[in-house]
Amino acid sequence: MTTHNTVCFQRRWARVAGLMYWVVLVVDLTGMNLHAPNLHSSLLLSGSLFTVVLALGLYYAVKPAQAMLALIALTCRLTEAVLGVVSCVAGFPAAHSRLAGSSAGAVLLQLASWGDATNFAAFIFAVGSTIFFSLFLKSRSIPRLLAGWGLFASLLAMSACLAHLVRPSFSSMNLYAWVPMLLTETSTGLWLLIKSVKVPQPSAN
Repeated sequence: MTTHNTVCFQRRWARVAGLMYWVVLVVDLTGMNLHAPNLHSSLLLSGSLFTVVLALGLYYAVKPAQAMLALIALTCRLTEAVLGVVSCVAGFPAAHSRLAGSSAGAVLLQLASWGDATNFAAFIFAVGSTIFFSLFLKSRSIPRLLAGWGLFASLLAMSACLAHLVRPSFSSMNLYAWVPMLLTETSTGLWLLIKSVKVPQPSAN
């Protein structure tokens, strides 16, 4: 049974997700275009932390459609965030020195320096995004055109990451593969922030 409080909770988290889509994009794009190492790492670290909030917002927004799939998608986006945090922390000289001094820290540094770490994080992101948008499409909680485009963009990004695994010379960050995702996140973020999600009306009983 859908209650008024449940509807408010779901719609509130959907708006949080909409805001975080934009925050993560602005922070990450700004960080990637800065050449000051510490500021670059700090902004990307912030982007990874904001991704946790984004993931929770999307999870609670689509959970009523299929709780288990929503949890899998949440796990993917949280894994992406963890990989981002590890990579950014390793970029700070002081943190790098401290991590190198312990066996567990050395393992984290190896993970951060892994050549395909970025591709793996992008693949995990794409898997989570694919599931989230498939649940948006299934629940019809946002316009079907918007959800369908998001699903297409997510599958395209995932295909680029898989193509890189099969053929390393192919860049998983290919511009044509990620521009649709950029359009998806900006448009979906704006819709969720302003309109939130459509949910069944609470029962009168």
